[in-house]
Amino acid sequence: MLNRNIVLLAAIFLLLVSVIGCSNSSQDSVGIRGEITKITLSEDNRITSILVEGEVESDTVYDKASVRIVEDTVILDNSGQDVSLQELRQGMKVEVVFQGAVAESYPVQGNAKAIRVIQ
Repeated sequence: MLNRNIVLLAAIFLLLVSVIGCSNSSQDSVGIRGEITKITLSEDNRITSILVEGEVESDTVYDKASVRIVEDTVILDNSGQDVSLQELRQGMKVEVVFQGAVAESYPVQGNAKAIRVIQ
């Protein structure tokens, strides 16, 4: 009976750790900070995605990311002013906050919630 209770407590503990680890508390954290190394255009010359390469830092998760730009992606500069999608250029340094889940491939792939141009 004691072993059964220990196993049950261990299972509950693991479940709690899993739920806490998957919570949305870090949802607005920077996923990647780095340089735009590639821009992908649609047939009508709209930017649909960017490839960002940087280094994993204490406040970031990824060193390389294929970032899809969706309708509700917000693009700002350091002062909080709007930046148009067409102003993005290779060589710009950006920070990306991802929206929802990312595909854990290499490079990671995900939709941008926000892009902040920092240089």
